[in-house]
Amino acid sequence: MSHDLPDITAPDEHGGELPEQLPPPTAEDIRPDSFVVTTGFLRAGDGPIRVPVAPAGTSYTAAEADAAARRFFDMLAGERQLDYDLEDPVEHVRSNGLLLLYSEGVGELFETHLAAMPDDVQMRWRELIAGGARDEAFGPLTLQERLDERQVEKNLVLGRRQRLVASVTGLVVAGVVLVGGWWAYQEFGIEPPRERGALQFETTGEPAAVAALEGGPPVAEPALTTVLSETVAVRSGAGPVEDRVTTPPFAAFPYPPGSLVAALFQFAGAGHVVIVGPTGFADVACLRASVVTSGLRPLDTVTHGPCTDPVGREPAVGCAGPTALLLALDIPAGQVDLPEGGTGFADAVRVQLIVDSDDDYEVLSQRSTIAVDPGSDVRIPRFGGAVGDDLLFDLGAGKAGTCTLTGELP
Repeated sequence: MSHDLPDITAPDEHGGELPEQLPPPTAEDIRPDSFVVTTGFLRAGDGPIRVPVAPAGTSYTAAEADAAARRFFDMLAGERQLDYDLEDPVEHVRSNGLLLLYSEGVGELFETHLAAMPDDVQMRWRELIAGGARDEAFGPLTLQERLDERQVEKNLVLGRRQRLVASVTGLVVAGVVLVGGWWAYQEFGIEPPRERGALQFETTGEPAAVAALEGGPPVAEPALTTVLSETVAVRSGAGPVEDRVTTPPFAAFPYPPGSLVAALFQFAGAGHVVIVGPTGFADVACLRASVVTSGLRPLDTVTHGPCTDPVGREPAVGCAGPTALLLALDIPAGQVDLPEGGTGFADAVRVQLIVDSDDDYEVLSQRSTIAVDPGSDVRIPRFGGAVGDDLLFDLGAGKAGTCTLTGELP
């Protein structure tokens, strides 16, 4: 780092150290979100957090820009225990998930540094902040998306499993996998690369306005239907996440697990998820749906309802009613280039009921995933209708809901 880097944390009117107690700011010092104070997962420490800003007219070299950005996010992170300490500040922020702390107000303060950075450094930061999506519709992977129920189950099981049994089981499984893999390679050779995702439509290519009228009434595909019966709960507080995983009471949710059912459909030439539930559920429940890869990396995320912290974009609502809600999703048919490198396919859709207003929980949700084998012939069923038509979505097992086509196309 350059020795002539301006000390952006030196006490002055543009920034400051993080003392235990700060004097009240003057009218000239107050800026939107100058002090970032949050609760739950997004809070570390007891005092306010002050982040530095760059004075007007500042111009950084590349090294100075890296140092300024690192100091900014170190102060923003406060007393959090970070998993990685990387030299590249962009990778440091990405790997430690610090963009979870990035609010609109924090963005205004960091913009003072971005404006002072060289163009190439500034571009890397803007791509990271945008999340890399082509429409900048969603940000980095959230804790809720990373907290897969399979990982939760693994953590609970590992806590009770004896070391000897685990070692023996692992050796046996490894041996079976090696023998099976050798036999499969000898028998079938190398599998050709994939060209499409697991989620495929019946027909494509028509204009949305035309496709919306064709297809007849909705008929659900059982393989693309799921019940939101799995619960994930993490209590608020310090310590490892796996130690705070708990089983929540049904009263913690607006509706008991299993009350909501979701299914995939094609409408107006695009993918949609319909959610069926108790009367009025769409007005009181925070709902989230994500198109994900086989590794649960989101490709598109939409949020609907009264959510305290919405994630992703607002979806087009194709059909709305007392017991059914139809939300548009972007489900790519082929291979997708990921901003962080590599490629992925649309292999599943995760649907969640989020409870983000209970201070007792850091994470509280009902969820389920719609997924099919990439080699299967399952297709997303299509339906159609005119604006104002009342539709019945019968998803089986006595779960049915009605809604009215709004005319809102994706």
